[in-house]
Amino acid sequence: MKRIILGLVLCFSLVAMATDDDRYNDLGNKIQCSCGCGQILIKCNHVGCPSSDGMIRQLRASLANYSNDEDVLNWFRRTYGVTVVVAPGTHGFELIIWVVPPVLVAAAFLLLFFLVRRWRLRAAPAGVMNLDSGLEALKARARRETEL
Repeated sequence: MKRIILGLVLCFSLVAMATDDDRYNDLGNKIQCSCGCGQILIKCNHVGCPSSDGMIRQLRASLANYSNDEDVLNWFRRTYGVTVVVAPGTHGFELIIWVVPPVLVAAAFLLLFFLVRRWRLRAAPAGVMNLDSGLEALKARARRETEL
């Protein structure tokens, strides 16, 4: 019985560690290193970077302190400034970054649709083909010969 309980505890701790690693990777890819390199925090490859080690320790501590990912990102925004978080938030003014591009693309497609429709309607009236008289004669001959 003790072995079963020990096995279950081990399995749950492995799952919790995997979840923490996934969360660490997810949030670490949303934060930019503050040393000025412009790289993602967990991918900063500067030898002796003055910022990345401390920020990574703070990220791990924040993961332990906050259960919500947005709270961790907000802590980094407050501590290092808004620009350190690469991924925009989904509330307030930052919501515009998520909403405006799809709206602009949809508006462009609608404008293109109505513009092409207007051009097609203006180009030729429905059912009327403006053919040269020589082509009309050839068309009539083709109909006679094919009996259509």
